[in-house]
Amino acid sequence: MVRSMYFFLLNFPSNVEIDKEKEKLFHLSFDHWLQHDLFSFNWWILFLSTIIPYFIFWKVVDKNRFFEVFSYGMVCAILCMLLDIMGTEMFLWSYPDKLLPIITPLIPANLVVIPITAMLVYQYFSTWKNFLFATLCWSILFSYIIEPLFMLRKMFVLGENWSHTKSFIGFIVLGIFLKEVFETIKKHLSR
Repeated sequence: MVRSMYFFLLNFPSNVEIDKEKEKLFHLSFDHWLQHDLFSFNWWILFLSTIIPYFIFWKVVDKNRFFEVFSYGMVCAILCMLLDIMGTEMFLWSYPDKLLPIITPLIPANLVVIPITAMLVYQYFSTWKNFLFATLCWSILFSYIIEPLFMLRKMFVLGENWSHTKSFIGFIVLGIFLKEVFETIKKHLSR
């Protein structure tokens, strides 16, 4: 019995072996980035979509509600990053192009475009009825328009176990969850 357990344990890779494979992957990824991504048309799309939305946001954000709206966006960004990491690790989707080789691939979406558009929906559509309609439109925009456009540019690849409809549902759930959390926080703070 002990011998079979020992043999069973020997079949698992050690942390050293895993680190060696990670190092190989890093070098492959970095070489790919240098040869295929850096300064390509797709790279410029990622670069500009990382910078331009913040200028737009700064122009249109309600400065009196800045902390509230920005906090909403930061929570959205954190959730997007976590969900994106899980999705890419489970091969539900992938991003062939990177803005920078040492960070997760779709920083422009997770930390910029999705949270900023979510902040604007939250800011401009305060009643639940209007918010739900705007969130529905927001979800359609990202799931059925932006994702397919990114797929045409080969910047986004859906895995076999994912679909635009699952993304659509995910965006709706994300929007409603965030709104509910922030409405609850506001209610408790106003007491």
